[in-house]
Amino acid sequence: PTLPEFRRGDSNGDAGFNIADAVFLLAALFSGGPPSSCADASDANDDGGVNIADAIFKLAALFSGGAPLPDPGSVTCGVDPTDTDPLDCASYNCP
Repeated sequence: PTLPEFRRGDSNGDAGFNIADAVFLLAALFSGGPPSSCADASDANDDGGVNIADAIFKLAALFSGGAPLPDPGSVTCGVDPTDTDPLDCASYNCP
């Protein structure tokens, strides 16, 4: 089977990486917002889970000189090099 491609950090699936992705993730975690259709994209720090640490990681990468997002990164689509975690993509906006 072909592994799904995604952009890490793009929780809302709009093919970009910006503050809206952190807001989308926080809404999903804490205020009943819908979950991302690609859990791997929400796992910004690639630790195998989706939680507040991912929102913090995204915001640090965007606004305070934090580490860049792990591969496949937020610019181009790619497969998850950490394919041993339990996360996946049900669907995602990649060509």
